[in-house]
Parts: sequence; structure tokens; C-alpha cells
Amino acid sequence: MTPQELKSAAAAVAQEMSGGALTPELRARFMAVRSALFQRGVYDPVLVRFDSATVPQITPAEAAAQLAKVADSL
Repeated sequence: MTPQELKSAAAAVAQEMSGGALTPELRARFMAVRSALFQRGVYDPVLVRFDSATVPQITPAEAAAQLAKVADSL
């Protein structure tokens, strides 16, 4: 995935997540985008909290807002 494709994918997932229900397919796409960000050295501690077992989790809306910020900064 090129940097531009990653930016587009992150923005698309963020928009879909902010729109309502979190389907299993959308959750999988979020995890794939987050993994791709991590592999490129983009670590965001807020996004980690989406499915963490050790710290308070964030809501899908909070994850969407943060992912949109990350996408804008790419």
C-alpha cells in the first residue's frame, strides 16, 4: 500500500466509523489500516486503546475522530 493509498483508506474507514454501526467487516478494515500505520512507524496511543485489554477502551466514534486526524497528517 502506497502512502497515498494508506491515507485514502484511513480517511474512508474513519468516515464510515463515524457514521454509525461498527460491522465486523468495518472493524477488520480499521485493524488493517491501523496495522499498516504501525508498520510504517506511525504509532498513535489513542488508536491502540480501541481494542486494548489493559487500558480503558475508546468508542468507535473516538477512534474515527483520531483516525481522521492521523489521515490528515499523512
